[in-house]
Formats: sequence, structure tokens, C-alpha cells
Amino acid sequence: MKTFRLILFFLFNVCLTSAQTLTVTTDKNPVIVGEQFIVKFIVDAKAKDFKAPNFQGLRILGGPNSSSSSSYSFVNGESKSEITTTFSYYMSAPKEGSFTISPASVNANKKTILSKPLTINVVKGNQQKDNSLQKNLYIDVKTSKKNIYVGEQIIVTYKLYTRLELENTELTQLPNLNGFWKKDLESSSRFKREVINGIPYNTAIIKKTVLTPQKSGKLNIDPIKVTCSIRVNNQRNRRDPFSNFFNSYNVREEMISSKPIYVNVKELPQPKPDNFLGAVGNFEVSSKVDKNQLNANDALSYSIKLVGTGNIELIEPFNIDFPSDFEVYDPKITEKVFEGGNKRSIKTFEYLLIPRNKGNYKIPKLDFSYFDIKQKKYISKKTSIHNINVLKSINSEEANSSSLNQQKIETINKDINYIKSKTFLLNKDRKKINMKTLYLLYFLPIFLILIYKLTKIISGKNPLSPSERKQKQAKKVASKRLKLALEFMNNKDYDGFFEEIEKSLWGYFANKFKVDIINLTKERIEEYFDKSQINTEIKDQFIGLIDTCEFARYSPSSNKVELTKNILEKAEKIIINVESKIK
Repeated sequence: MKTFRLILFFLFNVCLTSAQTLTVTTDKNPVIVGEQFIVKFIVDAKAKDFKAPNFQGLRILGGPNSSSSSSYSFVNGESKSEITTTFSYYMSAPKEGSFTISPASVNANKKTILSKPLTINVVKGNQQKDNSLQKNLYIDVKTSKKNIYVGEQIIVTYKLYTRLELENTELTQLPNLNGFWKKDLESSSRFKREVINGIPYNTAIIKKTVLTPQKSGKLNIDPIKVTCSIRVNNQRNRRDPFSNFFNSYNVREEMISSKPIYVNVKELPQPKPDNFLGAVGNFEVSSKVDKNQLNANDALSYSIKLVGTGNIELIEPFNIDFPSDFEVYDPKITEKVFEGGNKRSIKTFEYLLIPRNKGNYKIPKLDFSYFDIKQKKYISKKTSIHNINVLKSINSEEANSSSLNQQKIETINKDINYIKSKTFLLNKDRKKINMKTLYLLYFLPIFLILIYKLTKIISGKNPLSPSERKQKQAKKVASKRLKLALEFMNNKDYDGFFEEIEKSLWGYFANKFKVDIINLTKERIEEYFDKSQINTEIKDQFIGLIDTCEFARYSPSSNKVELTKNILEKAEKIIINVESKIK
């Protein structure tokens, strides 16, 4: 029985691996009236009896021309051979319109395989020729919106249009985008064909960014600059055919830039709710605990989940009034953000809580407000209240000490604490204190302190000065901020590394100077650094490092390895310098 099942399994896999498909492709779409294009039908096997489709009014210039190719590979002790058969047609379109090529069929491995229909769009061409560089090579900038609110997100797309043969393109200058929080999106740099006003172009998206304005007014989206290497055909020399073959073209470099555009940003309506922290979009919020009953000194997980669209990436951890008996750790933040928050995204804040004493407690509800762009008003959402029953600690000694600790904790913020109404007096025999013992107890601590000081001086371990203590604390702050960036560097995730350094610097500035996320701009950095009397050199280094991280994400990969270590050291140093200079 087992052998029979094994045979069936083997035959099933053979059938799956031997399945063939007939794929139809074209080298141009849309097509200009009268322009020649190629339609290919490709099957991954030996094929015969090809039946042509109905081309519905398209003109056949040649075909079908059949060709086949084969390849052989030997990997990990297994040999594999592949055969591909191609049927090609040379076509043109006599008039404008949309033409659908019906499915073709072919026989392969004793089976008839059909292709899918293919639609060809034909447009009218522009006969006027313009050889100027501006008409044949340029960058177009488009925004999803031009009138928005503070905190509302827009997508900015930089697209390259060319009619020239390019050998290489390189980003030379990135936009500053002052007044915006930005998030770069992944985009395909593959060229596609587009026909603009009857003129065919090869187009590619060179940069796609989500921008979140941090202030109101008319904000400028700066130009982007790109250096293009253009192939220029050489003039042919009839007397030297070898020179024509080996030196058919030269490469010329041209720098092009996009045009600046402006976005009108409106202030959010007043008055703002007390619990509004800058969230703009459409969100749902929920909370949960992993258990409602546990022993004292055991761990409890409490998480808040945000789901929706908007500036979810900029939302910081919430201030929650946990019970005073709970030891609370910094939340672990996990997020799945799609298109910078323009598509449904998820962000979770998970708090580790440790109740230290027996009792019944409540984790209060969270009041969360956001500004809804569509409704143009503030929406409030609330989470659930969670009742937590904390039992006596399993360790009896901890349980006994917890009652004392509980009394200390519960007396916080009370004017009068535990007035005892009864007094218990015990009779003690009065005895004279030995004066030698009294002097010994009085001078012994002083003597021990002197010995300790003397030991420190002899060993060279002097106590830290106030400035040294501040420097030590600053190093702890920098290490905590840059911990995740170090993990990215160790995993060789350079784009994640540069993004995390940039987020760490912005997050450090926001927390240190109590700046809302919707007001984070480089101008704010200058303003608050000047107020704190931080010198210009440190201020320029802080802003310059943010700019460096922005540009480094688009630099060639060969340079990123060297940049990571230097940037990490600079980030740590600049945070330490700011911490040390703050009074």
C-alpha cells in the first residue's frame, strides 16, 4: 500500500513539472499608427501544429517565424534540460483603436495548449520632430494631492521620460523637503513604454516618496537632479569598417532636474481634543491582555493595536496610567506599514507589566483621537478596561515583604498616612550607656569614610565629577537609541540601518525637547538648540547627519559598507554632545 502511494505521488509530481504554457508577448504597447512591432508566442517545450490567432485588423508584415532553443544544467547531482519554442510575427497597425489578438494554439507533449488574448492599443503619432534635450529627456513630478492638512500624507512620484539610449542614470541631488516628514517607497526602475501626445517614450520611476507635512503654509517640493549617460552614435567611416564595428558610439553625460512644485498645507481645525497626539487618517484601536489572573511578581503582557491608514508610522507610545503597584517596561513596537501608511497598516505597542502585590487592579481605557480627512473632523476611539486579579506570590518571603512594599506604594500622593489610634508601651530597665561605646559608635562611620576616601586616592579611582557623570549618562542614552540601528548594521541591512539612524535622531529630538511629531522639522531643531544654548557646530552636525542618512540610502551599495560604521559613530557622538550641553 505504501509503495502504491509513493508511485502515485511520483506520477503526480511528474505531471505538475511537465505542464506547459503558451505565453504571448509584445515589444511595444501602446503602438503608434504605422509603427512596426513584434508579437511572440512562446511555449516551454517542443511544439508543432501552431494555429495562428485572429489579429482583428492588424497588418501582418511577416511570420510566423519559428525558432527553438535548449539549455542543459547539472545542479546538486541532478540534470535538467529545458526546451523553448517561439513563434514570431512582425506586425503594424493601420489605424487608431484597441485591437484584441485572440488565443493561439499549439501541440506540445500530445496536448493542445492555448494562449491568453492580448490587447494592443494603437494611438496617433506626432510627425513633428524636436531634437532638443528638454523634449527627449526630462523628469516629471506628480503628487497625489496639492491641498492638504498638516499631518495628511501625499505620494510624490518622480518619473524619468527618455527617447534617447541611456547607458546609466545616477541620482546626483536629492530634494531637501524642508517641512515634511518623508518615507521613501520601493519602486521598479524598469523602463516601460508610454506614448505622450503621439510621441513614444521609455519611462521609469526613479523615486517615490510619502510626504507628511509638519507645518502649514505653501511648502516647496524641491527638484531632484539626475546625471544621465547618453549613448551617441559615431559617424561611420566607410574606409574603416573595423572602426565602425568596435567604436560605434560614445557616451555623453547630461545632468537634468525636475521642476519645483508647491503644496498648500492647512492647519488642523481648532479646538483640538486633549488626547489628540497628531494622528491624521482613519484608524481603529483595540487593547488586550494575555491573562486576567496571575500571581504577584509574574509577568503580564498588555498590548495596544492600531489599524488603519494615515501617518501611523509617526504615532509614538501612549501615556497610560497603569496601577502604581505595576512595574512597567518600555513597550515593544512592531509595525507592518504599507506604502508609508497609505494602505491599511498595523502598529502594535506591547507593554510588559509586573504586578508586585496582591490585589484587584484595573488597567484603564485608552482615549485615542485622530483627525479624519474625509469627514474633516476629530474622531475619538476607546479601548476596553481590563480587570486584573493578582494572587499572593508563590514565594512566601516575597509575599510577606510585599505587604510592606504595598503600604509604601499606596501612600504616594496622600497628605496623612496611617495614623495609629492605639499605642503599646513596654517597660524596659533603664541602663547607663557606656561612654566609650558611645564615642566608638559616633566616630566609627567617620573613620570608615576617611579610609574609603584614602583607598580611592591611592588606587587612582577618584569619584566621578558632575560633568563625567553627565557624560556617562549621555552614553547610556545614545546606546539605547542606536541599539536597533546596530542590529541592522550587523545584518547588513543598509537601507534599514540608515532609516533607523534618521528615525533615532528625530525621535531623540522629539522626546528630549517635548516636540509633537506633527511639528518635527529642521527649523524646529535650530529653534530648540538655540534656546538651549547649544553651539552652532553641534547643531550643524545634528542636521547634517540627518541629511547624510537621507542621501546615503541612495548611494551605490559599494559605499554603504564604509558609511555605516562612520555614521553610527557620528550618531552616538552627536547624541552624547547634545546630552552633555543641555543644561
